[in-house]
Amino acid sequence: MRTAVKTRATDVRRAAPAGGGRRNNGTREAILAAAERSFAERGYHRTSLHEVAEDVGIQKASIFHHFASKEILYRAVLAEGHGQGEAIIKRAIACDGSWWERLRSLLDAYVDLVAAHPEQTTILLRQSLGDAPEGYDGRPDSDRLLEMTTAFLAEGQRAGAFAPCDGPSLVLGVMGMVVFFFTSAPVVAPGWSAELAAEGTEGIRRRVTAIVERVLLQADKLP
Repeated sequence: MRTAVKTRATDVRRAAPAGGGRRNNGTREAILAAAERSFAERGYHRTSLHEVAEDVGIQKASIFHHFASKEILYRAVLAEGHGQGEAIIKRAIACDGSWWERLRSLLDAYVDLVAAHPEQTTILLRQSLGDAPEGYDGRPDSDRLLEMTTAFLAEGQRAGAFAPCDGPSLVLGVMGMVVFFFTSAPVVAPGWSAELAAEGTEGIRRRVTAIVERVLLQADKLP
């Protein structure tokens, strides 16, 4: 299984042109953006490379200069999303400040990331329902991000900054909560969602931070 994952990751890296210059890089980014929109709106199986090419304004054959197949394009789109997630985690954890300042920075950055890239969230939701290339396994990337975040929480707990808790459950719960606010809330709770929408992204940040603080504050420091 490990060999297969490494091979697929290599395929994604090889999809990028070796030296194609500014124009090639711009075309590649435009293809990724168009594919991301299509995978989110139509799903993997209903996405057509012909439609992606039309969206970009190029011939379908030009896509294969950058990505050898629709599956490799799909993997590249998700690799972009995982890369952005990994970058915000590393920046938040490495920044100057207390444990709590870094945690709040991480929460704010994650909410902003989901708000700025709703297509990535939709693609992952579709993937959870089986809409992905046959044999696709995104767990190694997801597990890496989960391990980075839970390791940060564990270090904060050992330092006495955070109350004991089940780190993976908290992280996954926060991810699900943020995704829910941006996707399902208008359907499941339309009245409350309208209030949330009026508050904007700042309101979601505030609510998420308040819940996490309630979980991680030491009992003797609770208001």
